Amino acid sequence: MPMPPHAQDWMNRAEIDYIGPFIKAWAAFNAWYRYASGARKDIDGLRYVKQNPNPVRNAIMPLLRAAQRDGNGDLVADPEPAQKFKLLIRDLHVCLDDFHIEVMRDEVVERISFRSVCLGRGANLPQTMPSYGLRYTVEKTNGQWKSTVRSDANATNVRAEILQESFDVGGLQGHEQFGWLSGAQRATLLDLYRRCDPRPMTDLFAGRDNHIVAADVEFRCTDQQLFEALIEVIYGLRNTLLHGELQPHEQAFAAYEPAYRLVMKFLSCVR
Repeated sequence: MPMPPHAQDWMNRAEIDYIGPFIKAWAAFNAWYRYASGARKDIDGLRYVKQNPNPVRNAIMPLLRAAQRDGNGDLVADPEPAQKFKLLIRDLHVCLDDFHIEVMRDEVVERISFRSVCLGRGANLPQTMPSYGLRYTVEKTNGQWKSTVRSDANATNVRAEILQESFDVGGLQGHEQFGWLSGAQRATLLDLYRRCDPRPMTDLFAGRDNHIVAADVEFRCTDQQLFEALIEVIYGLRNTLLHGELQPHEQAFAAYEPAYRLVMKFLSCVR
């Protein structure tokens, strides 16, 4: 028998919305890390949380240890607190895999995911590399990216000079002057260029050695990488929500329940 309209209405009203609790929990976390770090910018405060000794990092890192084996080679079960915390990370990952949530960063659309997360910055500019009589340089000049290939012996002998408004691997490869170079020269310039990526992305499932078991999910990364990625992913969820970029979809909202519970776990470390 179908549910009557008034019963359906009450059931819909019974659905828990974690958007509000998430925002309030993040506000408390934000206030704490700004106070603890003395930083006025989120980027500096979050760097403090991720990389400096502090109550959150000290309490969470032991929960992220890689899988351990006993003398027979069998997996040793994590303590219950670690299992519960990793299960929340697993649930967040599954939500983000099931529904793409995106955020704008420096005019580039990025998907919020443990499969592609920025854990650091590229090499400081300018970067220069000599190879087979040529000098390859990647730099920023007047706000533009400039990639140059010139003779090492004669600086006026320029093989290519490519200007771009932003970092763009595809744009570099599609540039006319990039095509003037030999295959080996293109490969050398491309390798140097990629090292300069201002937001290099890491796939936490692409590693080979370490594996952190979270229920039926295995992260192939270090505990430090997973901790930093967790902070970045949750911060991305905060940004897409507050910047008005979140698509109002039930599957998108689902990610905010584990995110809320994870932030509350952070806050429990500083009470």
